[in-house]
Amino acid sequence: MLAAALLRRLFMLLCLLAGLAALQPAWAQETLALDYLAEPGAAGAQPLSLAAVRALPESAWQHAPAGGASLGYSDKTHWFRARVLQRDPTELRRLLEIAYPVLDRIELHLQVTPAGQPPSWHKELVLGDKQAFELRPVRHANFVVPVDIPLGAELEVLARVTTSSAVQFPLLLWTPATFHPHAEDTNLLLGGYLGLMFGLLAYNLILWASVRERGYLLYGLWVISIAGCITSLKGLSFQYLWPHATQWNDTAIVVLLALTGASGSAFAADFIRIVPGPRWRRWAIHCTTGASLLVAAAALVLPYSVAIRTAISSSVVAIFILTVLALLRAREGYAPARIFLLAFGSVLLGGVLLALDKFGLVARSVFTENALQLGSAMEVLMISLGLASRLNEERELRVKSQIEALKAQREAQELLEARVNERTSALEQANRRLAELSMTDGLTAIPNRRFLDQALEHLIGEAIGSKRSLSLALIDVDHFKQFNDTHGHLAGDQCLQVVALELQRQAHRTEDLVARFGGEEFCIVMPHAGPDGALTVAERMRQAVQALAVPTSVGAVGITVSIGVCSLVPRTPEDLAVLLKATDEALYRAKRNGRNQVVMQLGDAATPAPAPNPQALDLR
Repeated sequence: MLAAALLRRLFMLLCLLAGLAALQPAWAQETLALDYLAEPGAAGAQPLSLAAVRALPESAWQHAPAGGASLGYSDKTHWFRARVLQRDPTELRRLLEIAYPVLDRIELHLQVTPAGQPPSWHKELVLGDKQAFELRPVRHANFVVPVDIPLGAELEVLARVTTSSAVQFPLLLWTPATFHPHAEDTNLLLGGYLGLMFGLLAYNLILWASVRERGYLLYGLWVISIAGCITSLKGLSFQYLWPHATQWNDTAIVVLLALTGASGSAFAADFIRIVPGPRWRRWAIHCTTGASLLVAAAALVLPYSVAIRTAISSSVVAIFILTVLALLRAREGYAPARIFLLAFGSVLLGGVLLALDKFGLVARSVFTENALQLGSAMEVLMISLGLASRLNEERELRVKSQIEALKAQREAQELLEARVNERTSALEQANRRLAELSMTDGLTAIPNRRFLDQALEHLIGEAIGSKRSLSLALIDVDHFKQFNDTHGHLAGDQCLQVVALELQRQAHRTEDLVARFGGEEFCIVMPHAGPDGALTVAERMRQAVQALAVPTSVGAVGITVSIGVCSLVPRTPEDLAVLLKATDEALYRAKRNGRNQVVMQLGDAATPAPAPNPQALDLR
């Protein structure tokens, strides 16, 4: 219950993050139009001087698309140029932001020229993530430079960029009044994302500690790897974790990206259960996992430009292999593989958009920059839901196995006793089997009225001692006689079996008891449940039965039930008769009021079931 509530809250947080990301373009005051050119020769060649760049003809420059230049990976040095005219007499102070935090070296030249006059001042700065974070003019994950522009003056920006990362140069101009709210909202977005990821990390690690299944640990490693990779790409790791480790700042991105591929491959193999199966599937997973780990190790010695391209390529190959394996498992009918494909699609789309953005194949935008962030958040949430569902299924299988093991152990003990004293043991075994059969309804395989009566005597005593409530629900299949007469007794028996099975499925708490009361009536006993909780369970059962269909000779036929509910805190054993009578009266009124409804008996009055109280006891 708590896990489901946690995941619902995390989903609401994810929706908030997506909304904030969608609003980001409206924050920027102005995205400057850019021109750019590449210096002839490779990086490290004799650079063009500032005077030489200014002397170049206009034909040497190319216009960058809206949103900033995105030129992919290149070993060339690039120049970027922008001009802005100051028209606002109230805001002379501006903040110039280069909104891409992983550029190695930026030689920034700023020149202000008043209208009709020579340049008033020229400023040169050296920025980049190869300098310690504390040397930045403004403490921010991106590169931010304050500049004063008089009214009517023109600001010229020239930047020489040398980097081993993707060549991207989004240039934004802010007023202080708009920049600081933008920075706060961006931190809220990233903080919410990290809160979501670490919440899911803690959730899966707790599950791993509880059940000791390696899948939860592998998934936790995947979550922390992709979250660390994204925070490094966003510049947060350099700002807060290693502000002086300029060399490691690049290496960390590759290492975390490669670890994301390794842990993701290992987790996917566990989640979609490729074992048992064809041996080539295991070899494919071993290859993708091993290749990713090899890239992570090689990133410690390879140049960043080579390591990052290798990491991206290995990730693309791993994504392709995992998608193929998941499709094959889904075609084989394995339900978690479908969940994996749906969840993996979101992070796959985010990763593809980010890769296309980094290679300069699509225009840079807020969606391409945040696609992996939002896609990974959606993926971890959906996979966590799938893991929780699988945990419940496996728990049910374990309980069934334990029951079967106990039954086998009991039969073995009885056989041994039979060898010692065959006649006595046979009689005892027959008596035990007779007792079991006498407590089980032969048609529906659920506890019968005899078992129910004994359980109620015990539970009423327990409720009196603990001074806690005891709730009952009586369930009657609507128009069952007509169904029986129309479709035959075999269909009627199957109808009762279908209803009994569904009621057991909807009784989620282990202490709740579902029993056959007699004929087409069933009884649900809910210890410690108050009126709101009992109504919640009864209404869920009514809706679940309404969704059923019973196969007959003329096709599937829908069925409904009427439910009477009563809850009280008993004081004496005689209150059991009061509780049964009140519940029966509530059922009678539900049938009299038109059937297919839940009615709660309160004192001398009966009321239709209201909408479930969100503050009620959670019995789901």
